[in-house]
Amino acid sequence: MTHVAVDLLGGDGAPDAVVDGIGSALDADESLVVSVVGPSAVAERLSAERGLTVGGRLRLAEAPHLIGPGQDAAREVRSRRDATVRVATRLIRDGVADAVVSAGPPEALVAAASFTLGPVPGATRPALAVLLGSRLRPTVLLDAGAAPGSGTGADHLVQHAIVGAAYATACLGVARPRVGRLVAGPVRHPGARFGAGGPGTGRPGADGPYAGGLDVSAPDGSGEFGDFLAGLELDVVGAVDAATVAAGGQVDVVVCDGSTGAVVVSWLRAVAESVDQPPPALSGWYPQEGAFVVGVDGIVIVAGGGPGSGAAGSGVAEAIARAVAQASVADRSGWVPRQRAALAGLVTRRRSRAGLPS
Repeated sequence: MTHVAVDLLGGDGAPDAVVDGIGSALDADESLVVSVVGPSAVAERLSAERGLTVGGRLRLAEAPHLIGPGQDAAREVRSRRDATVRVATRLIRDGVADAVVSAGPPEALVAAASFTLGPVPGATRPALAVLLGSRLRPTVLLDAGAAPGSGTGADHLVQHAIVGAAYATACLGVARPRVGRLVAGPVRHPGARFGAGGPGTGRPGADGPYAGGLDVSAPDGSGEFGDFLAGLELDVVGAVDAATVAAGGQVDVVVCDGSTGAVVVSWLRAVAESVDQPPPALSGWYPQEGAFVVGVDGIVIVAGGGPGSGAAGSGVAEAIARAVAQASVADRSGWVPRQRAALAGLVTRRRSRAGLPS
């Protein structure tokens, strides 16, 4: 059984739509248990109106307060123990739930997960992973805005690469994910392997920083990023530009800083909203709904935020149902221990670079 805690108040003021989504998720998966986190009286009334019986696979957790969007979200999360995102993440920490889903502000959920669950050993900050392109073979882009405006060094990008590759393998079934670093470009040979030493060595390509490899002398820190990757079991293809990401198919994981990722995803979602239908075969740039919070010690998913999802009604309901299904897949694939195992290698690498025994 997978137990998912769902934020009742996170659906842009549409708790009825959140309960609709929970009902759909329960109907689709008989091994699913859901705790509705919000005002219990509201949750019980909405459940009864939809023929959902509280008890058994549907449970309630009292939490009367909603954290709104904005820069003060992190401060408010710390001060409000009764907030829905605090109570929901506490259910994971206390071993009651396996995952959390919220359609509320990502900054509030990221703050609650960081504060309550803490980072996975080896991670120094969380990241938002967003899927682009076809559901059959999407590209994972991270960080999509968990830490916008914060300084992002080579170590942070390496964390993104490791966790993004682990996610692609555990939850998307990609046996050996190809990892690229997003650069301004243009990249003459996107997806080309490193020139010296093969994939994962962190060596520069033969023709400089924008030929597919990462220049160890580059002033933007790409050299340190490539050097840090040496010895890690990753298939790193080097630098990729926006055109490569939009085309899809050449990389499975794209890493960047949070500010860049937030702008990229926001722009892609705005473009997607302007088209009547998704592009044929869901081309590489088309953003899927929601985001997965990685780097924290638990399964935490932001529902919604995709093109055409809408702010309320069926859009929220469908987003909640899909996010709950995604949480179930992550739990059954062993995401939490696999994320820990993936980052353990980075801890060993750091100690080696510092001249410390592993």
